[in-house]
Amino acid sequence: IAVSVFQWIENFAGIAGKIIVSLLFILLSIYVLFPGIFGKKGEEEEAQKKIISEREIVIGEKPAGKVKRRKTREKPVTSIEGKPYVYPAISGEALLKLLNKVPVAEATVDREECEKNKKLIEEKLKEFGVDGRVVAYYAGPVVTRYEYEPAPGIKVSRIVNLADDLALRMKSNKIRIVAPLPEKGLIGIEVPNRKRRIVYFRELAEREEFRKLKSPLGFALGVDTAGNPVYADLSKMPHLLIAGATGSGKSVCINTIITSILLRATPEEVRFLLIDPKRIELSYYEGIPHLLVPVVKDRKLAVEALKSAVKWMDIRYRHFARDGVRDIESHNKRAKERGEELLPYVVIIIDEFADLILTTGREIEEPLARLAQMARAVGIHLVVATQRPSVDVITGMIKANFPVRIAFKVPSKVDSRTILDEMGAEKLLGRGDMLFIPPGTSELLRLHGPFVSEEETKEITKILTIDYIKGMLSKYFPEMEDGYQIIKELVERNLHIPMIRIDEPGLDERENILVDFLMEETGLEEDEVRKRIMEVRANYYRMIPEMLEVPLEKAEEVQEIEGEYDPLLEEAAKLVVLEGKASATLLQRKLKVGFARAARIIDQLEEIGVIGPQEGTKARKVLVSLEELDNLFGKH
Repeated sequence: IAVSVFQWIENFAGIAGKIIVSLLFILLSIYVLFPGIFGKKGEEEEAQKKIISEREIVIGEKPAGKVKRRKTREKPVTSIEGKPYVYPAISGEALLKLLNKVPVAEATVDREECEKNKKLIEEKLKEFGVDGRVVAYYAGPVVTRYEYEPAPGIKVSRIVNLADDLALRMKSNKIRIVAPLPEKGLIGIEVPNRKRRIVYFRELAEREEFRKLKSPLGFALGVDTAGNPVYADLSKMPHLLIAGATGSGKSVCINTIITSILLRATPEEVRFLLIDPKRIELSYYEGIPHLLVPVVKDRKLAVEALKSAVKWMDIRYRHFARDGVRDIESHNKRAKERGEELLPYVVIIIDEFADLILTTGREIEEPLARLAQMARAVGIHLVVATQRPSVDVITGMIKANFPVRIAFKVPSKVDSRTILDEMGAEKLLGRGDMLFIPPGTSELLRLHGPFVSEEETKEITKILTIDYIKGMLSKYFPEMEDGYQIIKELVERNLHIPMIRIDEPGLDERENILVDFLMEETGLEEDEVRKRIMEVRANYYRMIPEMLEVPLEKAEEVQEIEGEYDPLLEEAAKLVVLEGKASATLLQRKLKVGFARAARIIDQLEEIGVIGPQEGTKARKVLVSLEELDNLFGKH
């Protein structure tokens, strides 16, 4: 048809027709070969676009005022059984976009300053009778390392002892002298830059070296004095001890380790056990699916958590021996070949160890030392941080089992020796400046840690939490329509915390707000909503296989009951008969008991025939009257 039309135009319009035909033919060819130019995407491109849009989450501005609610409406109660356990499907690339961009202006090196310092070093040392020359220098973000070659006959110790004098003559803050430099036969003189550059976490996370790290426990450690990025692998360390004074960069270092792993690993690959005695440093991570349990904030519970981890380690060793494998890598390789579920790494992070060991002593030191000695092969790794690197905190047993250490700025030479076995950390500049003992060597490496802000941490954890809670609510509250903005508001107002834990002050009020909100969104009654919230709380974090054998004690205190029946059983029976319905939520609210005890009483009421069996999500039926109840308890 197209050819006939072209011939007709050519015959009718002569030369002009030929030109028109030629142009139409060219346009048709372009349309066929390059459909995207005309705004039409190919099917493959459209499919890819759909995948990206489904995986990436765009952060919008916080809505002004209240989010518009839907009117309450009656809905049939839907069964919550049989729903799969769903983890967020958010790529590391999507999370990476939440990090601060690197300012272009901060990537410059002051060559003029470096050349000036090079001449000053030679001149000032010559004033002290030391001849030599600076053969090279390497500019980093915080310090510049000048490599000095002394003249023959000059003792190295003589130059090292001149560090403070050289700093005074150069009007510099603190100068550190490394003598000799490994495998170079030179002396390193580290001079602080007049203007220090911030190392942003994003600039290290976007590099190809970070993407190519094979282990899910790889992380961005920092930039060395030559400006080269340095990455580390927690599985090769296999444990890490971090020390530094307040404001030195210790907490930021912990955040970069966690954030690196969140960008690279799914909850199926890595799980965290976070211990935070100060109750504030690790609270940002509450709710992310990578946690094993809510952030541990109680000292006694921290001890129990480490003891439980020792038992998990023993269970893994028994399973490895049964299967004939030596370590977690071999186990997961075999599991992958068989199509079985992989065993996740477990990273235990203790933010302030001094507070724990000074209050619990050997009670926490023993399980910690046992984990440090044996847990590497089964994929359990420790990151322990303290701002008090004194001998009563970092004991000989701790140091012996943590060969890989990071020291940030510390107050004294004694503290530096305690953490590093040598001086130097007292001369660091703070705010991320560190000395690092790498695995397999005792040579100190000076680095500057990357900066990840509190806002960046909150954004990343918020996105992971929102997407995870969205899946949890679809499972336990199927009546609730999908609403990303609504769940986003819940998380931003911290109303999701009662679905995770109830052991903190002020959570009762937040739970009441959450209950009212969910009643409005679903049309369910209060008891049903509270019951489902407790079910979410009990199942929020997915347990690893070892926890099925040795569960970690919940933060909620559970009263131990002696004898066959609970002392509150009769009171509970009267309560449910008067109410005409029975639920663990009702007992928990009226009798002021925890969920575990309330659930146990419900089971006992069913056992003695007061209430019927559970029917889906409906409240249990009451089977007896008050008169029958009196007769019943005359027998029990």
